[in-house]
Amino acid sequence: MTYPVWLAVSIAMPLLVVSWIVFVSRRWGTGSLIRDYGLSFRWIDLLAIPAALATIWFVGPIFIGIALMIFGDPGGLPSNVIVTPDPMVWVPMLILSVVSAPFIEEVVFRGMLQPSLKRLFDGYAPDQDRSFRATNAAVLVTALIFASLHLPQVLGGVNGVILAAGTLFAGIVYGALAMATRRTAPSIVAHAAWNLLATAGAYGLIS
Repeated sequence: MTYPVWLAVSIAMPLLVVSWIVFVSRRWGTGSLIRDYGLSFRWIDLLAIPAALATIWFVGPIFIGIALMIFGDPGGLPSNVIVTPDPMVWVPMLILSVVSAPFIEEVVFRGMLQPSLKRLFDGYAPDQDRSFRATNAAVLVTALIFASLHLPQVLGGVNGVILAAGTLFAGIVYGALAMATRRTAPSIVAHAAWNLLATAGAYGLIS
């Protein structure tokens, strides 16, 4: 794929998904992205987001280590971040990673899919215990789907076990954050911050 084609696709795809998100809200929701997807931010989120990032930073490697012990190490790149000195590549990649991907993925997975699964698992007459189980199941299933859709990156040489375990754990944290706050804005910001940290780590800016 040539650079102009790659850049055009990278711009067009997020715009198409955002258009679909807006269409779904207007067609089947209230027409308000804030009410339908929880796109509101509160100052208390400044406490929840660092907690989520710290969980991924410190507990995530343990989760990945256990996965490597169970499934073995298939080899490959430890990160899915493309490292290049060419600003024509890394600048668009940074924007996609820190801006468009967190917004789209969190709205689709934590703003649309996860609440739908929660309602499905709750059933018609949810009690407190069932609601608790439904919440956990919705977070886990959403995280599994979220992780599975990242697996094609293995074709680019990324370590499949590290990729699957890392995205699964991050998905669980984002899902729990969205459930706890009943909004997706905190998980969007946490996701963006984590992608920024991962990019900085891949470029050797932090260790």
